[in-house]
Amino acid sequence: MAASWGSAPDMTTAHAHSLHRRVVVTGAGGYLGSVLVPKLLAAGHYVTAVDTFYFGRQTLKESEDHPRLRVVVQDVRSLSPDVAGVIDTAICLAALSNDPAGDIDESWTESINVDATVHFARIAKEAGARTFLFASSCSVYGTSDEQSLREDAEVRPLTAYARSKVAAERAVAAESGPGFTTVSLRMGTLFGISPRMRYDLMVNAMTASAVLHKKVGVDGDGQQRRPLLHVADAADAYVRLVTDAERLPKTSAVYNLVSVNASVRDVAEEVVAAVPEADLATTAKGLDARDYAADPSALGRDTGITPHRKPADGIREVRDSAVAGRLTPEEVESASTVRTLLEQAKRPAAHGGEPVRRDFLPLAKADIGPEEEAEVLDTLRSGWLTTGPKTARFESMVAEYVGSRHAIATNSCTGALHVALAAIGVSTGDEVITTPISWPSTANVIWHLGARPVFVDVEPGTLNIDAALIEGAITPRTKAIMPVHMAGQACDMEAIESIAARHGLAVVEDAAHAIGATHRGTRIGSRGNPTAFSFYPTKNMTTAEGGMLVLDDDELARTARMLTLHGISSDAWKRNSATGSPHWQLHMPGFKYNMTDVQAALGLHQLPKLDGYIDRRQHLSTLYSAGLSGLDRLTPLETIRPDDRHARHLFIVALAEGTPETERDRLLAHLRSEGIGTGVHFRGMHLQPFYRDSLPHAYRDLPVATSLSQRILSLPLFPTMNDRDVEDVLDALRKTEA
Repeated sequence: MAASWGSAPDMTTAHAHSLHRRVVVTGAGGYLGSVLVPKLLAAGHYVTAVDTFYFGRQTLKESEDHPRLRVVVQDVRSLSPDVAGVIDTAICLAALSNDPAGDIDESWTESINVDATVHFARIAKEAGARTFLFASSCSVYGTSDEQSLREDAEVRPLTAYARSKVAAERAVAAESGPGFTTVSLRMGTLFGISPRMRYDLMVNAMTASAVLHKKVGVDGDGQQRRPLLHVADAADAYVRLVTDAERLPKTSAVYNLVSVNASVRDVAEEVVAAVPEADLATTAKGLDARDYAADPSALGRDTGITPHRKPADGIREVRDSAVAGRLTPEEVESASTVRTLLEQAKRPAAHGGEPVRRDFLPLAKADIGPEEEAEVLDTLRSGWLTTGPKTARFESMVAEYVGSRHAIATNSCTGALHVALAAIGVSTGDEVITTPISWPSTANVIWHLGARPVFVDVEPGTLNIDAALIEGAITPRTKAIMPVHMAGQACDMEAIESIAARHGLAVVEDAAHAIGATHRGTRIGSRGNPTAFSFYPTKNMTTAEGGMLVLDDDELARTARMLTLHGISSDAWKRNSATGSPHWQLHMPGFKYNMTDVQAALGLHQLPKLDGYIDRRQHLSTLYSAGLSGLDRLTPLETIRPDDRHARHLFIVALAEGTPETERDRLLAHLRSEGIGTGVHFRGMHLQPFYRDSLPHAYRDLPVATSLSQRILSLPLFPTMNDRDVEDVLDALRKTEA
């Protein structure tokens, strides 16, 4: 950083204020900014120069130690209000600044050229700025048969870059008001020498080609018209507007800033005249539809600004830089805006590159629509908030959807699992066989009943419990088997139920991930076993918080229902509704696991959407699998029974066998820095401190779960994701392969 403004003189007089303004310039290290900043300093102003400096800090080298300059390295999209301080004038030059750059990624262009501009305008207004100068472009006119376009002419943007400038102009104007003037300067195509040189602009590009390659190319007849502006004239205009801001309109204005209008062929002929050894070549390839001329008279009339430099001046400057040895093929290549931006996009964000996304893509996101909102509001207005008629309706809907005799709504899947195990009689001294790869609730509910979880290893391709290993874990104390349908894929239930039948064991299914999944043509939850679903916000459908226990056994269902509400014989609706009775009896010491009608209100409209959600998840998963086929280091979980319907709750990938956990965690951090949310589902329970210490023998018996715990991660998957979101995730992963 150069010196701050701490020693700035008191500017209480009108004369001092008119001469010495505090100015913040974004894009200060760019083609125009690096010419403008020294001119502002020479005019006596105090300048904060903001840029990412993708092309290096040397663009401001001559001014870097100036006592009135403060250099801030910051991305305009995350511009801090602290950058502004107290200012008089804001100059917004930062942009993806030509058509090829704007076409790299339209969302990138939108975020920099529009969103960041509005953000900067609001910061400037809050900081007391009276003038906001926005660098727009005459390219907004697109094409026109008119001889010369004034500022009130129709805009016809033909490119992403031009569209972003139109949008930014309008957004900036909307910020104007008393005491805050916004001015959009529609500049012609810039040319001439700058510390941050560009050879992708017409005059400069033609001259460089003439010098280096001895030819100048013109598409078609070259009669397309262009407004042109020397970069030094542009900088002088900004300095004049800063110094004489009182001459500007008091709210908002748009001006053309142009020195000359010329056809492409006219410029090419001037270049050939200045570099006679070059030939003029005509092509019919890639004809440019842009054709317009801009009238700059309004700016001259209102401010006295009249740019005077001509294309010949810029041609001479570029030609002379070649004579001085500064114009080389390497220099032209290194100055390429598009090349630099593409390199920036490929470089990991953690290493200073451009993140794949600025808007964070979460791992999961619930889809709550107007139907859910209306139902919740109806519930709130009904006066009945806890377990009541809407919970009963939701239970009936789930029972019908799944194909079970009973459905008991609970406050969570954890609650459903707990009452299921309690209802089948799991208690102190018992053992329940389950998987180590699950959320803690799976094992914790066993422990809370005084029983012991017995972990059996998992299938390497699915993370589901390996049915072939279950029988070897059965002891005289075994009471039940609790498989988890991991990520939404059904376990091998025939094998598990066969083992349970031979040994007289109960089966309780943890289907937190699997509502909507099918196994051999039947839905998970329809097999008669007590089965618990989750409606947490990350799940395939949600009730904000909530769960459901489905089962067929009438007596078990009666017991489980009482256990969800303290073990008493009637819920609040049966006690307190108009047709209820206040009397109840306590039959067993139960829990407080009931679902409320507010939660059920969401479920009433989420359940009908569930199958559509799963279809969308399947589509996104297919895109992931196709994209990952080119990434050797990551393997998605398998779908081992293609006839089953995978609920696609999670999209889990695994790094190669032997990959250290630190490498997986580096990948997680990399994805987060690129704007991609991730998860780990899961680090095995046998590796968690509590169970590791309580069941120390389990570690050596679970090699697959141990290995996968160190290598798996989950990628974003939710139904409102679009195909581009998946491609963003894949792009972020590809960065690690580059």
